[in-house]
Amino acid sequence: MSMNLSVRYTDKIHPLGDGKTYAIRPIHSDDRDRIIELFNHLSPESRYLRFAHAISKLPDDFLDDILHLDYAKEMALVAVVPSQNGDEEIIGISRYVTPPNKNVCEFSLSVSDHYAAHGIGTHLMLDLIAYAKENKLQEMLGYVLSKNPKMLHLVSELGFQVTNLDDDPDFKTVSLLL
Repeated sequence: MSMNLSVRYTDKIHPLGDGKTYAIRPIHSDDRDRIIELFNHLSPESRYLRFAHAISKLPDDFLDDILHLDYAKEMALVAVVPSQNGDEEIIGISRYVTPPNKNVCEFSLSVSDHYAAHGIGTHLMLDLIAYAKENKLQEMLGYVLSKNPKMLHLVSELGFQVTNLDDDPDFKTVSLLL
């Protein structure tokens, strides 16, 4: 399945302050080491907030999944900055997956602690939402830890409805009609 990449998504550049910029692009199959690097730069708290449990290493099946997407049902975008060695460093990632036969997708988002509070998460989510709309999905859902006020604030700003889960006070459901 070929990827539906319209021009407006190709390498969007955003200012980072100090004259630096970052770009948002779809994930590439050769991004494995960069994703591992991003994860290694997340604080234990950020890892917990993202994966909802403490993990010290990314599972291989997670990496395989995210690097080999079925673009009809899933998308992953990365925010990248040039690294010292002339390569790219991934500083954030947003992703959605769609269960079979559903028009609803579930998103996740991680941004490097070092680059938090630069609007990177917002831009990653805006582009992800645009992809989901383009792929005719009807709703985007997420499960956010109640102890993650930054993420709850970010999705509220993007128009997501935040609701409590009756059976699990640790999480809130966030949803956006596309």
